[in-house]
Amino acid sequence: MRENQTTISYIICATPRSGSTLLCEALRNTGIAGNPDEYFGPMHVKRWRDEWKTKSQSDYLGKAIEQSKGENGVLGLKIMRLYWQNVIEFLQSATNLTCYSERDLMSRCFPNLRYIWITRRNKVRQAVSWMKFLQGSAWYWEDETPQEIGNLEFKPDVIREFIIQTASHEAAWQEYFQVNKINPHIVVYEDLASAYEKTARDVIKYLGIQPHGEIIFGERRLRKQADALTEEWVHKYLEIYNNTERM
Repeated sequence: MRENQTTISYIICATPRSGSTLLCEALRNTGIAGNPDEYFGPMHVKRWRDEWKTKSQSDYLGKAIEQSKGENGVLGLKIMRLYWQNVIEFLQSATNLTCYSERDLMSRCFPNLRYIWITRRNKVRQAVSWMKFLQGSAWYWEDETPQEIGNLEFKPDVIREFIIQTASHEAAWQEYFQVNKINPHIVVYEDLASAYEKTARDVIKYLGIQPHGEIIFGERRLRKQADALTEEWVHKYLEIYNNTERM
């Protein structure tokens, strides 16, 4: 276990299919921004607990802090608004800090805490990506050849529901920031996709991490998942709902 003290903590505040996995990779690839990942969602806790063989919630929290921290003490996490309440309850149980506000609880668990909010301009594409995932598409892939899955079904009502759900979760993040007077650093997925290294450097600057010389990025492995089917479904969805709204 590394004994280095936490110097800076940050949370990537996300919604599903917003590009947060790509942002985590970009920040890890700087070599100075810790090891951001999902450690506190219910299904993630189960996965990591099995891997780490932790015996208690406090033991798990200690291991998650160790795992998410780099040698320079920078600690990175990713949290979906979808399971925010689960995170709060887990941390309260692990620390017995039940009398603190959500923001104070997070700050006591993760010192010198900063917030990064990742969003996506094109909510239809975000919803289509989620739709494909629900039907068996990988969460991400690293192979050169795109994943091929048969029997995917276009369901515009499900796409619509996910757009509404995403808007609700983003509104909840914004309310948390506003109530707690937090001015998060905003990352837009479309900008990240077209300016991977610049976006990561901007985050490093916001966090106040001082690199020793030029940042040399590790290999970028994540591949673009949008394909011809994505384009087809986006077009069909817009055709349906644009026509509906004109009626």
